[in-house]
Amino acid sequence: MSQGAMSIKPHYSVTDLNTGDLEQRKVARSHAGPNQLLRSTLLQAVDGFNLQAAYPANCLLDLQKLNAGGTDWRARSPDYRQSLLRDLKLESLPALPGILSIPLCVDLSHLETDWVFVESGDPEFLLRFTRDEYVALIHQAEAGEESFSVPLVDARPNLDFPQRDEREIRVAVEAITQQRVRARLTESIEIAPLPLSSQRLLKLQTKEDVSGTELAQVIEMDPSLASQVISWANSPYYGAPGSIRSIQDAVIRVLGFDLTMNLATGLAVSRQIRLPKDGVHGHTHFWRDALKRALMVEKLVKKIQPLARPYAGMAYLAGLLHNFGYLVLAEVFPPYFSLYCRYQEANPHVPPMYLERFLFGITREQIASYLFTTWGLPNEMCIAIRQQHNPHYNGPHFKYANLLYLAHQYTHPQWEQNLPRILPAVYDRLQLTPEAAFEARQELDELPSETLEDFVRMLESNPKR
Repeated sequence: MSQGAMSIKPHYSVTDLNTGDLEQRKVARSHAGPNQLLRSTLLQAVDGFNLQAAYPANCLLDLQKLNAGGTDWRARSPDYRQSLLRDLKLESLPALPGILSIPLCVDLSHLETDWVFVESGDPEFLLRFTRDEYVALIHQAEAGEESFSVPLVDARPNLDFPQRDEREIRVAVEAITQQRVRARLTESIEIAPLPLSSQRLLKLQTKEDVSGTELAQVIEMDPSLASQVISWANSPYYGAPGSIRSIQDAVIRVLGFDLTMNLATGLAVSRQIRLPKDGVHGHTHFWRDALKRALMVEKLVKKIQPLARPYAGMAYLAGLLHNFGYLVLAEVFPPYFSLYCRYQEANPHVPPMYLERFLFGITREQIASYLFTTWGLPNEMCIAIRQQHNPHYNGPHFKYANLLYLAHQYTHPQWEQNLPRILPAVYDRLQLTPEAAFEARQELDELPSETLEDFVRMLESNPKR
């Protein structure tokens, strides 16, 4: 039977996916582009009503559009979705009426091709319909049709013009903040001045020929910071013989000057902002994610030839604070941060920087880099944070930015699928081979979970302002 002669019916069941008409519609996943594929998000209203929303994969689901009718929709949790898939014995959710016992609502307004592809339940295959066939199917099933998606191209982040960051940040604050509190929140971009211990550490970084003794004296002026650095040096991860009892011991015997300086700076800076109370379904623990990124960067640096290596401590600091902008967004835009979390839940396929650009007009990388510049953190750090998602960046201090980019790819939940997409130029600029980077990831996997959790507890116990 030809594609055009295939029949459609208003409602399908799970068993239909492997028989008759739908079996003949199966094609390899590679046949579809993001602008042809429909993805699904499962939603629930406050009253318990459920909905399957389907829209093009190159779009984000705009909850505010969907909620315009008065219903407060929220995405179901990843655990719920996985449980549902297990019960149905499927690996993906087809956007077909009848597969789920809940209504289907479809947005085809940004689908401008003659073909529509939907998930088949099998990760290797999609179901192919002509656009007319799929529209007829939706009409026969009396499924809902709404406009609730936004093309990702309309929310493209500013990766190439960091000189515009300050203006974009201030425009975002003005646009989002109510008139009666604008003045207060516009000032709050600066959050708070750095504590004295951080200021002293930053002054040391600008001096030449600083000794380990001077560094130890500055850290020891802040007892809680000194205690954390000593605890860090005593971790089994570093394998130091005996017990580390002083900052001088930590510097000379274990961590070295560079790592001690940057670790202390990171611990001091991280006190400035509290973790937000709201969050995202299944969100990786903030400090666990930060620590894994820092350790991955550290291991990548060690794989680079010695003469080509950037400063390991600076790279480690960039990894530890790579997501600091997430905390800043929660602090600067508190009324909108909960909405942002709901958008992340509804759009797990969309990189956070696109959602941030769409909702705030800026990204976490922009606002963190701006804040770090205001605080006087090293330029290498500010650039690394700002350019960490830009694989084409080859400007000043590119190695730190490229290391963060590579570490992100290798610590992503689907990291093995991401590897073929990494541009060879990223490896070339770092003078690093893909094989060496893969070895670094394997070494990270071999790190005992207890050691990682010990580090996380130290970061969590870091007293906040």
